[in-house]
Amino acid sequence: MNSSSSIYAHSRELVGLRKKYQLLMRMVLAIIILWLATILVYFATFAHALETNGSTAPPVPQGESLRVRELVVVDANGTPRVRIAAPLPDPIMLGKRSKRGDSSSGVLLYDAEGNERGGYVTDEERNVALTLDEINRAAVHLGVNDRGEMHFALSNGRGGYAAMGVLPSGAWFRLEKPGQPATVLPATTEEKPK
Repeated sequence: MNSSSSIYAHSRELVGLRKKYQLLMRMVLAIIILWLATILVYFATFAHALETNGSTAPPVPQGESLRVRELVVVDANGTPRVRIAAPLPDPIMLGKRSKRGDSSSGVLLYDAEGNERGGYVTDEERNVALTLDEINRAAVHLGVNDRGEMHFALSNGRGGYAAMGVLPSGAWFRLEKPGQPATVLPATTEEKPK
């Protein structure tokens, strides 16, 4: 092979390498431009989120749902103050756990000492109740079931009790005062919840 054909072959090879180099440089430049555009879009979205909600934290992706059996919110001392659970644990009063009765699910509120002080719960019998508790007992109780019965009761734990409700047979009202017979309206033999 003579030197002129060798030069010609190397020249063609050099031209081909130059074209590949130019193509590679264009691809690198395109990738850099796309990368910069992505960063600009992210920061523009972040800036818009800051203007919208005033937060300094980056946006947090939000899911469709959170599926848990229990969620406990504790105070600075680690004492549970709110519990959402299915089922709820038995209550703790004055440091001792006692039996709840029927299995319940819902939301419970606790005081700074960890005593159960109220909640919004449902049980296995399809009853629902909203309570505000003193230590060891419900002071305010609003209960409803799925059979046409509901009641509202107030109790001071020292014999004072007032309640009213509705049964399938009609409405009722009950007052109790220590040392006196209960007043029930209308006077019937049908059992009133207590």
